Amino acid sequence: MCRLFGLIANREVNLEFSFLKADLPFKNLSRNNPHGWGIGYYKENFAKIQKEPFPAIQSKKFEEIARNENSKMFISHVRYSTQGEKTFENTHPFIYDNWIFAHNGNIDIRDKLLELLNSKFKNLIKGKTDSEVYFYWLMQNIEDQNDLFNGIKKSISFIQSNKGDRTTGLNFVLINGEKLIALRKALQRSHKYSLYYSNRKPDIMEHMKFQSNETRQLITSKNLKGEEAVLVCSEPLTEDENWIELNNNQLLIVEKNLKLKKWDI
Repeated sequence: MCRLFGLIANREVNLEFSFLKADLPFKNLSRNNPHGWGIGYYKENFAKIQKEPFPAIQSKKFEEIARNENSKMFISHVRYSTQGEKTFENTHPFIYDNWIFAHNGNIDIRDKLLELLNSKFKNLIKGKTDSEVYFYWLMQNIEDQNDLFNGIKKSISFIQSNKGDRTTGLNFVLINGEKLIALRKALQRSHKYSLYYSNRKPDIMEHMKFQSNETRQLITSKNLKGEEAVLVCSEPLTEDENWIELNNNQLLIVEKNLKLKKWDI
């Protein structure tokens, strides 16, 4: 069972607080998800991913990116492998044009989805995971439908109808430089496929109580800059912020202006 993270902000931010200094730093979630980590973001409007097939908790590179890279959108993943070896190619997130994607769950019909991919997407497959095929299945349907929501709905409906016995979850976080999209879709053991979001606003952050002076200073600095963001994570990262749990079978889309909508799907 992997863990997901996504962020969309009104200005460029880094991940130091959420990944290294929060009540539950995202880095710590790699203790139980030790098979790789990855971070995707935008640099000068171009999608970029960095990843390694070993635990984030052991990675200096993970910490360097969290502290030093700034972007308006991030996506991250710590992996517990179900299909595919612990290799760079099988480590999330995956990238296509300006889209970046990470998945939590197991899909039992990888070969069936692979057969349905057109040659363009089939030729992009580099690893052995169900997640990478799932990503391109989503991309193919979004392009065919020429519509984000209907493309996702078509992709999900097919998997649900043909899921097999060992398909557990379709949770994902997806960004494209304009939107953050998150889905909570557990087909087994829904409590294990949680997904939460929080709207981090400066006026809310002012009243948060932190255990360390270092963290308080960091948030005060962000506050002065007027930073606002929507975060999505498999687990709430802080105790004092308002984390709202997505219902199972719920899709969240956050626009560049941080307006959000939810749909049952």
